[in-house]
Amino acid sequence: MPRILFVDDEPMILNSLRLRFARKRPEWDCTFAPDGLAALDALEDGPFDVIVTDMRMPGMDGATLLGIVRERHPQTFRVVLSGQMSRDAQLRALPVTHRFHAKPCVPAELEQTIEQALDLREQLADEAIAKVVGRLIRLPAAPMVYREITRMMADERVGLNQIARTVDKDPAISARLLHVANSAFFGVRRQIRSSLEALNWLGVDLTRKLVLSSELATTFAGCGSRRFIEQVQAHAHLTARIASRLVPANKARSVSTAALLHEVGRLVIASGSPEDVARIRELEVRLDDVCAAERAVLGFTHAQVGAYLLNLWGLPLDIVDAVANHHDPGMPERGRALTPAGAIYIASELAHAATRRSPYAPDPRALRLDADWLRRMGVELKLHEWCLLANHQRGLMEEPTGRDHVR
Repeated sequence: MPRILFVDDEPMILNSLRLRFARKRPEWDCTFAPDGLAALDALEDGPFDVIVTDMRMPGMDGATLLGIVRERHPQTFRVVLSGQMSRDAQLRALPVTHRFHAKPCVPAELEQTIEQALDLREQLADEAIAKVVGRLIRLPAAPMVYREITRMMADERVGLNQIARTVDKDPAISARLLHVANSAFFGVRRQIRSSLEALNWLGVDLTRKLVLSSELATTFAGCGSRRFIEQVQAHAHLTARIASRLVPANKARSVSTAALLHEVGRLVIASGSPEDVARIRELEVRLDDVCAAERAVLGFTHAQVGAYLLNLWGLPLDIVDAVANHHDPGMPERGRALTPAGAIYIASELAHAATRRSPYAPDPRALRLDADWLRRMGVELKLHEWCLLANHQRGLMEEPTGRDHVR
């Protein structure tokens, strides 16, 4: 039976939650605590699947409580349900919170969030994934990109479009902005699907605080880890540039965002254990298959971890689905349009190929793609053209004078 913990110092609200969930959801084991200390007492009896807490409470506020829960029970899904909060309080809550709901909250919306959390756990019935993601404070960003973003944000002459292009070079920062922009506390009434939309919604001032407060540039000091991070993020950026050109224009932005985030699970794994990363990379060389190497070392893949995190963060489900299935987009009927997962599946291998070989010698036959899948899609004859596209995009990223060059 799923265990849910509700924490609020306002008796009327706590009683309302009790009436709603204890009666309507008898299949849930619901516990109600009037403050943070009482919540910690309840946690002594074992972890909860979901905790829903107010932010502003006497003695121990919601951020402090959730920080303790994250350390003791990282697999618990953490939700803030609170009224007006200062921006500083919101920033304090972000590292320890999966979802936000603002008071007054429609009960059905909170119920749906809890259901999604429980469904997610059932779909990815692997406690190890929940623990890896649950302990995550931040994703590692490439220092060069981090420094460039902070420099641009300090320059009033730089526009949002320029900042968004730089943000899109870094899946860690992009994922963070999309997480925040899709939070209920910021009043969004639709799903934000791109860095530019997030920047327009949040504004430069809040974005600057988010980037600076996260201290992403100092996540790793080791040169080896830093090189790995930069390689992963460069690959994600090149994949996004390619994938957005394999689909119709009206799908390009969403596919580009999903492609930018498709390797986010590798950054999560790196955040938790650099030693596991080294073991995975060593085995990957022997097996020539990163997912097989990850399963051998961890029991799950970066695609599962990435999808788990992005779903927790409330990103649009089409982006979550594309990240989850970018190594296995499914066997389609011939002639059907590429799905986002399918576009990323192709673009990722094209990006690897463009990096491995001379940009002047594309060879579609050397691509590690399922030939039967390509035939069923009816795109096998486009591979040579797409190789040229990939090599061209790789060249643009390497040109010092290119439009998207990061100084």
